[in-house]
Amino acid sequence: MTNNNTMQNMKKSIAGLILVCLTGIASAQSFKVETVKGHFEFPAAEGSDEFYENLDKDVELIDAAATHPKTANDPKMWYYRGLTYLTIYLQGTEVQRSKHPNSLNIATEALYKCIDTDVKKKYTEKAEAGLLNCAIGHYNNGVAQYKNAEYTEAIESYKKVLKIIPLDKDGNLKRNNIVKETLIQYSSYAAVSNEDYATAKKYLNELIDMNFMDPNIYIEMVRIYLIEKDTNTALEYVTKGRDMFETNTTLIDVELDLYLKMGRSKELIDKLNAAIERDAENKIYYFARAVSNMKLENLQAAEDDYKKVIELDPGFADAYYNLGVVYVDRCKPIAKKIDESRDFKEQNRLATEIDGWYKKAAIQFEEAMAVGSYADAEKLELAQTMKKLYGRLMQNDASYKAKYEDMKALIATLE
Repeated sequence: MTNNNTMQNMKKSIAGLILVCLTGIASAQSFKVETVKGHFEFPAAEGSDEFYENLDKDVELIDAAATHPKTANDPKMWYYRGLTYLTIYLQGTEVQRSKHPNSLNIATEALYKCIDTDVKKKYTEKAEAGLLNCAIGHYNNGVAQYKNAEYTEAIESYKKVLKIIPLDKDGNLKRNNIVKETLIQYSSYAAVSNEDYATAKKYLNELIDMNFMDPNIYIEMVRIYLIEKDTNTALEYVTKGRDMFETNTTLIDVELDLYLKMGRSKELIDKLNAAIERDAENKIYYFARAVSNMKLENLQAAEDDYKKVIELDPGFADAYYNLGVVYVDRCKPIAKKIDESRDFKEQNRLATEIDGWYKKAAIQFEEAMAVGSYADAEKLELAQTMKKLYGRLMQNDASYKAKYEDMKALIATLE
């Protein structure tokens, strides 16, 4: 009887010892998380040796807690794991970043796990704030990867940001110009550069469905379908683009090129003629027909249509600019005649004729500069064109010297 009692007491003692040990192990894991927490709540001076030493300790402690079954589903642990690796990515030394090259991805995954396991929502808000910082990191990575021609990696980085975007309730990412539309656009650029046309079309179609206002979406779609030798679908997209951006000269050029490739250039002009008959006051139809005639080298018809556009809308800057280009283009056959002529008087007469067209072109470019709301890059290009014209004209007409100097000064401010 005594022996039985002794055995039972021993079993109880062992069971109690096991329970104490298990409790001690669990407490040890919690202590590790609390230690990491303490380093963030009462941090050492940033940049100090202690700061970086604590960061190394935090990695060791939080990694151990992440793999232990007692803390593997603890939202607090996942939050501080995310914070630890995000700190390495943002503030770690070169050695620490090199040792943990995947720190941003680890941080992102940990913060998602914090949200997933946080039934009581004690850490969710802070984890979401951490993910916004991760989004900025992934965005910067994507931009760098694109520049380095790492297109697949760039798309993956942008995907990570897109996943986080819905958490941006206060518009913090938006204030950093990180928005869904831009990310999809950049992803499409990367896919096109990677010649992954299926993915590119997916992203470009998303932008079209979102009514994203950029004519290049349609231009890229046309280019892709032409690469795939699907001219009919290419024409469908250029038509959609023209409906959205009626005055975009690149889309008009692309449309005409398609009609030319399909042997249907007359059909396009006929369509514009019919449109003008229906609505003789619509400047867009005249502008499109003018651009088309320029492409077909019907310069007189183009000139007449641009003049009509200006008559209908004196503030239409592109019409002035293109009319100036028509006048410059008028000089090409004259310059050819000068090269072919051996008659000095004839050469002088033809050179004077060119100056006449250049003077007319200069007037149109001046009007375009006066009424146009150009971005600096566009204004610089126009100013450089005008400077060349004035440089030519002032050789025989000193009055253009002042205009030449004005353009030279303007260019200096824009370069």
